[in-house]
Amino acid sequence: MAIIVYLPAALRPHASGAEALTITQPVHTIAELLLALERRAPRLAAELDDAMFNFAVNDEVLVHGVLQHPVRDGDRVEIVAEMSGTHRMKG
Repeated sequence: MAIIVYLPAALRPHASGAEALTITQPVHTIAELLLALERRAPRLAAELDDAMFNFAVNDEVLVHGVLQHPVRDGDRVEIVAEMSGTHRMKG
């Protein structure tokens, strides 16, 4: 099991400068992935709570039901800084 999470430049200092983190524990949703990231990089998780970010899975930007969106072994998840004029969809 491996899901690669790519980080925008603004978040890299909170993950020891890493461009990407590989999550190898079993996760099935974005919510579970965020918990795994929190265990791996607590400072990163704090920044995700305080700022506005979107998520993309395999180049598909998530809009609705983000936290429940499924993730699978081999997925590429990108955390994308929110663009001005857009808004974050929770849940």
